[in-house]
Amino acid sequence: MATYSDTLASALPYNGPGKTDLVVETVFLALDFVFTGIRLWSRRISRTELQANDYLILTALFVLTARYAVVVVLVVECGLGLHAPEVERIGGPGRIVVFRKLTYVIDLMWLTLCALIKVSILHFYTVVFRTKWFRYLVYGVMALVIAFWIAAFFSDAFFCIPPQKSWIPEIPGHCGDSSTIYTVLASTDLSIDIIVIALPMPILWKLQLATAKKISLTFVFGLGFIIIIITSVRIRFFSELDPADITYTFSKIALLSSLVPLLGIINANLPISAPVFQKLFKISLLTTRIKRSNGTASSDNFQRLREDEYGLTDIKASRNINTIDDSRRINVQRDWEVNSMPVSDHQSNSAHSDSHVL
Repeated sequence: MATYSDTLASALPYNGPGKTDLVVETVFLALDFVFTGIRLWSRRISRTELQANDYLILTALFVLTARYAVVVVLVVECGLGLHAPEVERIGGPGRIVVFRKLTYVIDLMWLTLCALIKVSILHFYTVVFRTKWFRYLVYGVMALVIAFWIAAFFSDAFFCIPPQKSWIPEIPGHCGDSSTIYTVLASTDLSIDIIVIALPMPILWKLQLATAKKISLTFVFGLGFIIIIITSVRIRFFSELDPADITYTFSKIALLSSLVPLLGIINANLPISAPVFQKLFKISLLTTRIKRSNGTASSDNFQRLREDEYGLTDIKASRNINTIDDSRRINVQRDWEVNSMPVSDHQSNSAHSDSHVL
């Protein structure tokens, strides 16, 4: 009777995809904690109470950390990145069952993560951009994001009936077409990403700012375009999923899927990090002064982010004034009165003036 190992940690040295996934996710998760800390510090500097968008990001960070822990188990215990025959040889067929069950969990966590991040960004838009029509538009997109999350969550959760068939294919029941449903969900999610990221761009480019400043603000608000590229590439790998070699073919999707919320949290934190960047580096890349004018100026659509405030210090200065003899002072004559007399008189009227001593 074959003896199997309870862990695939011994295979980690030659599990290239698995190690890459762990390294990339660890680095970006650390950055997420750093940028979330900067976000909270910025709120403190600007004396702003935590808002709904802050609590949403904190919740997303908690879920992301839990998902990261599951990914570590997938790599170390279930052989994510190794070929399925190798996983079964070392850990037995039961490892594949555990692998499928954990991927079922992280898929649901991923959908929840993306929804939390998008709603946080959209809520931030409603705080910064005060135009009524724009806020209504944002609320509409917010409802779309929530509706898609509900639909995608239950579609994924009940992709197989009963759900246990997702990780134990041998039991009675039925499942949907995985390639079709994943492609539809990923394409819809990509479309929503584009809408969320593109929403503030027209307003930003109507502001009365230098082109360089507009570009910097576009970068801050539009870092999500990188996420769009990653999501587009991720869709292509769905067609390459092989149920017979799920531990290896899923590794490509796993890494790209992880990058979406990891970068999403950084993207959500950047626009709020202005006070800290100003305090530490004395730069105003993320802040701008906007002149208001009468009428319907485009700058009215934007609310300036609060920056650090510095208290004023009284400086007491004194000077010694030495007494100088009046004869040595300089007299300045300010007002002159000139009277003209006929030349024949050979007389001239002397000028009178009021003098002030300096």
